[in-house]
Amino acid sequence: IPIALDEELIAAADPARLLETIRPQHIVLKPSLLGGLAACQRWIEAARPLGVQWWINSLLESNVGLNALAQWASALDDGRVHGLGTGQLFSNNVPSPLRLDGCGLRVDPSAAWGFPSP
Repeated sequence: IPIALDEELIAAADPARLLETIRPQHIVLKPSLLGGLAACQRWIEAARPLGVQWWINSLLESNVGLNALAQWASALDDGRVHGLGTGQLFSNNVPSPLRLDGCGLRVDPSAAWGFPSP
């Protein structure tokens, strides 16, 4: 049975050592829990030589954080499916031009960010 490590990654000090020891088939990268984008990049670099598959998942980010994750995931250009849909969970989120389109996240060019005026 293939396994995925998720929250188990939080306490790991050495990504390569954990992956070499457990040899999971998959890891779920949540930048908010793992220390940001650079920390997730270290996990990706440790996973690649071992053939461990990975994907990025949001964790209660606002639309602003979701936008950053979407841009980072897009820059990786890996063709994977990522879980970046948490922005809809908030009732007081900043309105954004990000829209779910089926299973994809798109930017609506006719919409704008709804930051309040100072």
